[in-house]
Amino acid sequence: MAINDAGVVVGRSIGADGQTRQVRWDAKGGISELALPAGAYYATLFGVDADGVAYGNTSTAEHWSQATRWNADGSATVLDLLPGGEYSVATAVTESGLVVGYGGDANRTRQAIRWGRDGTATVLPGTGYATEATAVDENGRIAGLAYTSDYLIHFVRWDDGVLTDLGAAPSSTWANAKAVNGRYVVGDIQRGDRTGYGVRWDGAALAELPTPPDQFSTLAAVDADGTAFGQAGSRPVRWSTDGTVTDMALPTGYTAGEVTLLNDHGEAAGTAISRYNRPIRWSKSGKVTLLPVPDGNYGFAQGINDHGVVVGEYGGRAVLWP
Repeated sequence: MAINDAGVVVGRSIGADGQTRQVRWDAKGGISELALPAGAYYATLFGVDADGVAYGNTSTAEHWSQATRWNADGSATVLDLLPGGEYSVATAVTESGLVVGYGGDANRTRQAIRWGRDGTATVLPGTGYATEATAVDENGRIAGLAYTSDYLIHFVRWDDGVLTDLGAAPSSTWANAKAVNGRYVVGDIQRGDRTGYGVRWDGAALAELPTPPDQFSTLAAVDADGTAFGQAGSRPVRWSTDGTVTDMALPTGYTAGEVTLLNDHGEAAGTAISRYNRPIRWSKSGKVTLLPVPDGNYGFAQGINDHGVVVGEYGGRAVLWP
């Protein structure tokens, strides 16, 4: 699910027939179905822009994935494939409707892509044998990954279309660039022993963020000042620019949780983990609020806008927490 600053929400609904449908709720809670493009049999949504236009990916018999936009009238537009390409994957979108992702070209090379509002695909400069764009900020700065012939995974970024190699993730077998904000990029890596760690680029170097002994870490977001948010071990934490790790508060009775969402005003949301997971929200000052769900139901936060409104689900129902 995702929510924009006007309160428009996109997500999915499972009907009485058991079929999953992509839907959009307007700011008053009215629901409308988003049509599949011709030939498509499956869709996922991940974002909504300031105009209420929804974004995601659809699958057809010919294309296992194709980046797709759903217009204000609910109709679907498939974004351009690269010439001769067989697939495209959209991964992130800004409030202004700038979409990034990746796709195959005629040589079956994976290329990082930026799509404009008209759906036209532009290949971003690459390095190595494959590139992916996976995150974008509201000023159009893009972050992603490059895979090189020496079997290393490099974090990369594009500023006004210019590629910067941020360096290889040390001894990593997997990586993901999760967020970009100004000069900062954060992401996750996994090593051969299956341990995972968060990393941050601060404009000068790519560095692994410190974690308590024998603990893993994963990152979700970074603010404009470079503070990174994520999870270390079983705790929601934030890392200051000097690497100091600070536990984020959890509601009374909870000892585990994660922060997964951050808005531009420093408000965050995530999950308090227990037998029944519960959605939580943090104010900019760090005060935590347990978001209400009926007793005996689990719940998850899946989106937050710049007014601090959280969307998510409990017990299989879509919910908005003002």
